[in-house]
Amino acid sequence: MDKQYFPTDIEEKWVKIWSERKVANTESSESFSQVIPPPNVTGTLHMGHSFQYAIMDFYTRYNHMAGKDAYWQVGSDHAGIATQMLVENNLAKKEITRKDLGREKFLEEVWDWKNYSEEKITSQIKRLGSTVDWDKYRFTLDDGFNEAVIKAFVELHRKGKIYRGYRLVNWDPSLKTAVSDLEVVRQEKDGLLWHIKYPIEGTDDFITVATTRPETMFGDMAIAVNPDDERYKELIGKNIVLPFVGRKIPILADDYVDMEFGTGCLKITPGHDFNDYEIGKKYSLHEVNGQVETSETDSDFEPINIFNDDAWSNDNVPAPFNNLDRFKVRKLVIEKLSELSLLEKEEKYHISVPRGERSNVVIEPKLSHQWYVKTSEMAARANEAVNNGDIKFHPQNWDKTYFNWMDNIQDWCISRQIWWGHRIPAWYDSEGNVYVGHNEEEIRTQYDLDSRELKQDDDVLDTWFSSSLWPFASMGWPHETDDFKKHFPTSLLVTGFDIIFFWVARMMMMSLEFTDQIPFKDVYVTGLIRDENGQKMSKSKGNVIDPLDLIYGISQDALVEKRTSNLMQEKIAQKIERKTRNQFPKGIESYGTDALRMTFYSLATHTKDISFEFGRLKGYRNFCTKIWNAARFINGYPAGNEIFNPKTDADQLIMDEFQKTKNKIQKNIEDYRLDFAINEVYEFFWSKFCDVYIEECKKSGKTDNLRPMLKEILVMMHPFAPFITEEIHSLLFKSQIIE
Repeated sequence: MDKQYFPTDIEEKWVKIWSERKVANTESSESFSQVIPPPNVTGTLHMGHSFQYAIMDFYTRYNHMAGKDAYWQVGSDHAGIATQMLVENNLAKKEITRKDLGREKFLEEVWDWKNYSEEKITSQIKRLGSTVDWDKYRFTLDDGFNEAVIKAFVELHRKGKIYRGYRLVNWDPSLKTAVSDLEVVRQEKDGLLWHIKYPIEGTDDFITVATTRPETMFGDMAIAVNPDDERYKELIGKNIVLPFVGRKIPILADDYVDMEFGTGCLKITPGHDFNDYEIGKKYSLHEVNGQVETSETDSDFEPINIFNDDAWSNDNVPAPFNNLDRFKVRKLVIEKLSELSLLEKEEKYHISVPRGERSNVVIEPKLSHQWYVKTSEMAARANEAVNNGDIKFHPQNWDKTYFNWMDNIQDWCISRQIWWGHRIPAWYDSEGNVYVGHNEEEIRTQYDLDSRELKQDDDVLDTWFSSSLWPFASMGWPHETDDFKKHFPTSLLVTGFDIIFFWVARMMMMSLEFTDQIPFKDVYVTGLIRDENGQKMSKSKGNVIDPLDLIYGISQDALVEKRTSNLMQEKIAQKIERKTRNQFPKGIESYGTDALRMTFYSLATHTKDISFEFGRLKGYRNFCTKIWNAARFINGYPAGNEIFNPKTDADQLIMDEFQKTKNKIQKNIEDYRLDFAINEVYEFFWSKFCDVYIEECKKSGKTDNLRPMLKEILVMMHPFAPFITEEIHSLLFKSQIIE
């Protein structure tokens, strides 16, 4: 054994071995299985990925060592919007747009990026020591997965659970596509509340409405007041005349209205506000010859859309307000209202602005034709699986979050107006009829359309739709593969709390729908890794930490410099490429994967927010050095019997302590408390084994049991620190812990 512990040398050796082997107990009747939350092919892994993958690898190794056939499905996600946006931004630097290239050529560019990013991601997963079978790697746009996605869409459509509708969606005017709630972030800021006077028909009176979005008044279809508000009772049922437009709109009474907000009057703009949409639908608001009327017939509801795809005002807006950006419309509306003495006042008001997570552009609620999944029945089945204990959340309190979302679930918008993704298997004829099927040939045969011109839907499916099939489609569904039969349902899902609804719940719904089985038994919900200042890590903030930087020993100061210096990034890349200890810059010591893994386990508390602490990383780097030095010391004694045979009081005491520690660790592992488990490992090895037992053996000269005790400890510690334990075990005992 080398005198000094050099983690990167050891780890690179074992990474090569582990990435080429297949770890399985195929003869075992017991299976432990899990699927990787597939990382997006948008670059490289970050600390959140590494944190979760460290936990997943722990449970894979632990269950393999327990004699189970442990299987961890690996793969990556095409990440529709995120990846397309990234490639478009790269092309923009060359002054090229996707429309310049056309769909086919543009997709070739995206596939090139995917291959580049995928290579980086897979190398990182390997470098972390992940115990996966690389021959079974899956990608959410590979041929087999595409088959599964198309089958799922077609079957749901034939069951009446997928439909096309004209509904209000989150619309990103920059990307020109609908986006999910997950892709919308709220920006809290100081804004303004404008008080606008609306003339009451046939009188000289006004009703004053307070709004943060005066530019949407052209889409107003009603004014709502609370039925208990004495100020407005006499106005209920009357009409107002919409300024600039002349449209007559009714004053309605609805208890949704908050009497304390603004003036107690709410303008209802169903085409550009989600809450207003529901109220408009409730009364089936529709316009007839310049008069908005109510109806009891749902099909009469017809909101007014005033913006086009890039959030410029359309022809439903009169001159001079039409054909302008929405914020220019706002400015002009305020100006013209003031001229007409219809702007009563403006006041400061704290607002929450929805922005696209990717584009940072203000999201516009917009009416558009989209594809939807009916979710109520599927959600009920998923809820039953949680209620009866078939699926358990760890910590258990996350089931409250799950039910809070699921009990208020809406139909799921699954179409996106982009090119990168699973193209929707729907075709249209010249008359607007729609046909859904696995392919055009099937549709032509089924509907006898040999001579009719057909055009496939340009939209693609939401990334969350395809990823909702991941637990079973990644294992071969719709085919009855050996992996699917043996490893599905999976045993465990490790994921973050922020996607419990967007991914976890949808996997549950889809698995029950298509396989009649739950997708997993336990859901281990992790917290969110934050930087040393408690901030969420994001590329836009420049505070993302690459796990390889820590493994190879980038200092904390250098990490800060890396965030702002391309030169530093190049230096780090060169350093990682050299990969030898003698070429590391003086004064920088590599931490290694084992130290990083153990740091992650110590941070795996049941809190939502986890601050990454460099002090802990350094502490576990020192712990690895302690393990190495203890092994070197023990290796200095002659090899003897490798079975522990207590001969002294010290022998018996350490064996008793070892058994107690193993029992505590096992319970903590089963309870998904790796933070408690790693503390037990640390305390036992450093304080009880090194500081007490080794010293007692040195004093007494009774060292026969040092090697067999170390061997058992290495096996116990292996899932926590696989590299150093495997290296020591192979050097001292000429065998591997995991063959």
